[in-house]
Amino acid sequence: MIEELSVIPWWAWLFIITLLTAQGLWIFNDAPKRGMNRWIWGLFGLLNSPTNLVIYLLVSRVILKATLCESCGKKISGNFTYCPHCGEKQGE
Repeated sequence: MIEELSVIPWWAWLFIITLLTAQGLWIFNDAPKRGMNRWIWGLFGLLNSPTNLVIYLLVSRVILKATLCESCGKKISGNFTYCPHCGEKQGE
């Protein structure tokens, strides 16, 4: 196993590390906008590419359908009790 890993050139490792880091950082910055935990999703994004990115996009944009806040009008997840932007209670 170790011998097989040493065959991969250094530039390929650098590319893989850069790709995973960029993916993790993008998810880390995008998750709070969707009302999701940035740390969990950011770490999840560091594990695999592009599978974890596809999973994140499906969960954040398809499964957790967004609605508009009744007070400020910004997009929030449909299951939120309070708006993460303005703090107003939803569904009153």
